[in-house]
Amino acid sequence: MRSLIRWDPFRSIAKWDPFEELRLMQHEMDRLFNRVLGSELTAVQQKAMWMPSVESYTKDGQLVFKAELSGVDPKDLDVSINNRELVIKGERKQETGTKEESYSYQEITYGSFERRFVLPEGVKTDELKATFNNGILEVRVPAPAISKARKIEIETPTEERTVISAESKKAA
Repeated sequence: MRSLIRWDPFRSIAKWDPFEELRLMQHEMDRLFNRVLGSELTAVQQKAMWMPSVESYTKDGQLVFKAELSGVDPKDLDVSINNRELVIKGERKQETGTKEESYSYQEITYGSFERRFVLPEGVKTDELKATFNNGILEVRVPAPAISKARKIEIETPTEERTVISAESKKAA
């Protein structure tokens, strides 16, 4: 059932970044042209393309981010907060000692990456905790309380209310 989409209260709060949309569109267009034209990607292009997969959800009153970082040394990771923005930077380094011509098949992408996520207002950033286990970086921060939706009464002048109610009685 692809028509059902899980509601994410923090996605609506997150700041929309039009430049990120343009980068994603450029990346997809590059992939399309490379597939159609059959061109090989250079090592520089491959390094620029690598972005670790990330998921975000709320659990037990906490906002959780998980990043898949297999092959990344925890010493090469940097997790920071900058103006309500969670920044995850790192680098997957290639093994030294293996020559380029020695490869018969190479699909793993190496290089640096940086991912940024806008946190909702009210997040206690001083309570942020990060753990790294089995190639998964997990960042947890207490989620702020979300106010429930409520209906707002629309006020109209009294003359209009009497006209509207009189017209609705005539229609009935």
